Amino acid sequence: MFQDSDFDIFNDETLAGRMAKIKTIIDPTFVEFADIALPILQEDGQEWYAHVAKHLRRTTYAPDNTWVAFAPNRRGYKMLPHFELGMWADHIYFYLAIEENMKPKQTTDIVNKMTAVTDMVLSLPASYRLSPDHMVNETVPLSDYSHLVKRYQEVKHSEVLIGVVIPRGDQRVGTESLVVALSDTLRTLKPIYEQLV
Repeated sequence: MFQDSDFDIFNDETLAGRMAKIKTIIDPTFVEFADIALPILQEDGQEWYAHVAKHLRRTTYAPDNTWVAFAPNRRGYKMLPHFELGMWADHIYFYLAIEENMKPKQTTDIVNKMTAVTDMVLSLPASYRLSPDHMVNETVPLSDYSHLVKRYQEVKHSEVLIGVVIPRGDQRVGTESLVVALSDTLRTLKPIYEQLV
């Protein structure tokens, strides 16, 4: 699952070219992982759905990253805490995501829940990272969690994503070890997710 050569899709600067490569090279891998992730998520009896990014609003520039999101809602995921497996030109990521689409209606409730899981987040393995925006290739250490939650409360365009980043060149890419690592990450983050909903 995922090959080193998959990252080369981002070398294509054209919208049509990169989108064609995403659909033929990356999206099938997302579907493959969905077959692994959905049974894990559905262990509690709730139905979950995979949402592969379509990038439908793109009309000029090629997307810098692409992803599949997992949520217990057939119609969408951005308005809920959800899981997201994605790819940038230099890494693969797997996050538990709380995105800006939950604002402003749910801001107070989700901020209270995010605050309540602070100890759980800070107890994650040291290899875990945070991201303040799923559309920006940037991560910060777990120790910044409280700052990100406060920022989420105060800044309109802000998010809190918790998970792992696997860089291009990691020896697990292209092997079964990557599947194991991503599945383990999902199982590790799932108890935090359960406190957020």
